Amino acid sequence: MSEVNQIAPTPEIQELEDRLRHVIETLLELGIGIHDYESISSSRDAVIARVNLLTAQLSTMDQATQSTLSELLVPREIIQYIEDGRNPNVYTREFVELLVKQNQFVNGKMHAMTDFRDILAKQITIEYPELGNDIDLVIKNTTPST
Repeated sequence: MSEVNQIAPTPEIQELEDRLRHVIETLLELGIGIHDYESISSSRDAVIARVNLLTAQLSTMDQATQSTLSELLVPREIIQYIEDGRNPNVYTREFVELLVKQNQFVNGKMHAMTDFRDILAKQITIEYPELGNDIDLVIKNTTPST
């Protein structure tokens, strides 16, 4: 199995991830509390405390997100993928495959134009030998340096 190279998250992103983990834990505890809810006051107080905690966590997370992620741009298509319940890695894979396909197409066009240039230059040189220096200059200027 191949390893995926991941960039270490910034401290701000790490803090948001930690806050998100706490929100998930609170939601789990709230779900357990509601499932085991009884009409006794201790159970009701525990659920109310979890709801209040969740509200506070979401509020602070929203404030931190506004300041931290304001410069982080996420393509709308990825957000839509996630909202549709799809894996964003699938989007990334499809995007890379599309780029490879387009790159191969453009690369083929470049090779075709280079071949056309060389054939045209050869034919012009045969028909108009006095233009040989100009043709060599054009070929030199249109050949990418490697």
